[in-house]
Amino acid sequence: MSIWDKLAQEDLKEMPLCFACGKDNAGGLRLKFRHEGDKALAEFIAGEQFQGWPKIMHGGITCTMLDEAIGYIAGFSGFYCATTKLEVHYRKPAPVGKRLLVSAWVKSHGERTVEGAGEVRLEDGTLIAEGTATLAILKAK
Repeated sequence: MSIWDKLAQEDLKEMPLCFACGKDNAGGLRLKFRHEGDKALAEFIAGEQFQGWPKIMHGGITCTMLDEAIGYIAGFSGFYCATTKLEVHYRKPAPVGKRLLVSAWVKSHGERTVEGAGEVRLEDGTLIAEGTATLAILKAK
């Protein structure tokens, strides 16, 4: 039995040490997603510890937020998944200290995969990054 098979058998509603959403991970992002309509939504303000270039959030953090958001909307839609492919297009730098709005939605799903998309924007609507992902369905509710 693979690690993915074992994980799919467990109830993973809470993952307190997840880097992206874990409430007990002091060094993590601590994203709190909510399900509104057909989207997963969260907000994030990057501290200086998340910067790459001075005063600019590291692109890997943006990528992580998109991956997590798409995973969450898959979960909200009834699928326990693992990302197999993620493509991110960076449009503008994400400034440290500014509120970022993260959203994701399911584009389609089949028996074995979910296709999702997401974006990160500033509060004024400026598009920071957008991405698409393919997720393997490990377990459906």
